[in-house]
Amino acid sequence: MNWARAKSLLLAAFLVLDLALAWLYLNLEQKVPGQAAAGQAEPELVERLAQKNVTLAAALPRETPALALLRVGIDKENPYPQALSLFGSLDGVEVVRGADPLLELAFSRGPEELLFYTSGVTVYTHRGRGATTGEQTAAGAVDKARAFLERHGGLDGLTLSRVVPYRREGTYLVEFGQSYGRFPLVGASGAVLVVAPEGVENCWRRRLTVFGESGRPRTVVSAADALLALALERPRPEAAPLTVHEVVLGYYNKIYNADEWEAAPVWRIWTGGDTYFYVNAFTGELEG
Repeated sequence: MNWARAKSLLLAAFLVLDLALAWLYLNLEQKVPGQAAAGQAEPELVERLAQKNVTLAAALPRETPALALLRVGIDKENPYPQALSLFGSLDGVEVVRGADPLLELAFSRGPEELLFYTSGVTVYTHRGRGATTGEQTAAGAVDKARAFLERHGGLDGLTLSRVVPYRREGTYLVEFGQSYGRFPLVGASGAVLVVAPEGVENCWRRRLTVFGESGRPRTVVSAADALLALALERPRPEAAPLTVHEVVLGYYNKIYNADEWEAAPVWRIWTGGDTYFYVNAFTGELEG
């Protein structure tokens, strides 16, 4: 017998066995019994939500990063160039400063109207469009929305968030959002357009400027804790079932009576349609 060759084969076998055992050990460490895979909720969480008549139909984010507050402000536009862009000319356009202190200026001519609010919100409406149903795909609606924004203010800093059927056949709601890094600015920012087959019927827009972070970063609460906070705050869960379709971590920006503010990280919970809930990612409390 060739003992040298046999010894080499035996050592090689032991090496393969060691590698196999190491691979098995690492995989067992990564998959602890009872631990859900990424995107799947723990059975205990699903059960606790069900007790409050909440159904989870979304992948659940696992990350709990350390985030700081975000300094954000209104990016106000000059009303007249924007009105000129939308109306083509200002001939015959009526300009009104309303009695409402929140409304800065109102432009109107025929079926078109453009409103400028002190909160930085602009609302363009073309009445009559979408009065009848027509053929249009979601992709076609997105193309019309992009072209409209490109012609009237640009798409800089905006990314497509969602496109869903809206009210009548062939009409879609197209939403674009702003972000800071990989976290969206949620609540009241970006652009939302109602696009009929004939063109854009309504465009709500609010541009925000991010000045930077403020304060020390803090670890956020988990998405699971945010869902439980929402469930516990429900006054009559038996009367109104909720289905959670999306859970996203972002920075909360509602309509403030200020030109600049500090936006806190929140978990945005979407339960379908236009219904969103916001849970403060520092305190775990439901935002008003």
